[in-house]
Amino acid sequence: MKKWVFLWLIVCLFFLGCQKKSEKKANLLPSSSTKVERGTIYLEVTATGAVKPQVGAQVKVGSRISGRVEKLFVTTGDKVKAGQLIAIIEHQDLQEEVNRAFNEYKEALANLEKIKQVYPHQISAQTKKVKSSMAELLQIERELQRNKMLFQEGLISKNDLERLERDYEVKKSTLEYEKANLEALKSEYEKQLSIARASVEAAKNVWNAAKIKLNYAFIYSPISGVVSEVTTQQGETVVAGLNAPTFITVVDLSRLQVECYVDETDIGKISVGQEATFTVDSYPNKVFRAKVKKIYPGAIIKNNVVFYDVVLEILDPYENLLRPEMTAQVNIIAGKKENVLLVPSKAVKIDPQGNYFVMVKKGDKWEKRLIKIGWESKGKIEVVEGLKEGEEVGLWETK
Repeated sequence: MKKWVFLWLIVCLFFLGCQKKSEKKANLLPSSSTKVERGTIYLEVTATGAVKPQVGAQVKVGSRISGRVEKLFVTTGDKVKAGQLIAIIEHQDLQEEVNRAFNEYKEALANLEKIKQVYPHQISAQTKKVKSSMAELLQIERELQRNKMLFQEGLISKNDLERLERDYEVKKSTLEYEKANLEALKSEYEKQLSIARASVEAAKNVWNAAKIKLNYAFIYSPISGVVSEVTTQQGETVVAGLNAPTFITVVDLSRLQVECYVDETDIGKISVGQEATFTVDSYPNKVFRAKVKKIYPGAIIKNNVVFYDVVLEILDPYENLLRPEMTAQVNIIAGKKENVLLVPSKAVKIDPQGNYFVMVKKGDKWEKRLIKIGWESKGKIEVVEGLKEGEEVGLWETK
């Protein structure tokens, strides 16, 4: 009995070994085949990134003054337009300052007008005095000339002549005095006019500054977009210091871009203007077209791996689809070759010596052939040397 069991085990082991040898031999040969074809292959660089607002497309709106928030007109998710009023800070003291500055400005204007009216009137009166003195002086001068002739003829005394001469000198001095007063009055008018105009300008500047400060109490949205965050609520008190307290964050969802991180081994293949595509998790079946817009020179180190930030401009319409911080899977087309020999990736293997090879079908037999490969993309490999168009190569099963 034991002898028969032993013989049975030997037979089973023999058939099992034959079966394994058959399976091993079968695994050494391709399971199917395809023909070598010509086509186009792309050199693609894959990267992971995120949808980001463009520069200036996301703005944090804050306050430049301290005070209590009297009114807040928006909340998260609201659409706003550029110039829309979003909040009001208490401003009674600022309004009073504007009123006070305006009153001082009006007083300065009134003083200027007063100077413009008073001094010309005084100058006109003084001018009349000068003219009157000149007329009197001319009259005495004519009398003096006649009396000199009469004195020479002995018709008047020397005392009468000397009296006229003294009157002439007095009138002459009076005329010089009135002229000096006129010039002094004109000079004073110009000086007072200049001072008054400067006062008006200074008061106007103070008034304008007060109005500008009052405007700080009214917070407007600088851009059109959507309110993504509200950080200050109505009734809260804000304190403006070195950093302006933020009320809301506005994002313009029509101005987005993709920022992806390219490995240092691939960054040399990337250049501005190259085509690219990307997908986001929210729409995995939708492919967005893009192109390389900018490559930042600074490196980003994550887990001891060096990356470079590459910015993509989105070419397809994306409003109401893409949002900031969405994860993007990016493919950048770094190169393109047309009319090259292509085989499926599962047709190529590597032997123990590190050579690439394919199995070429010759009738009913398979022939191993070494090849040189080029680019690989989307399940296709470029064959640089070793195959001809139309040859039949084997496809290996993938486990």
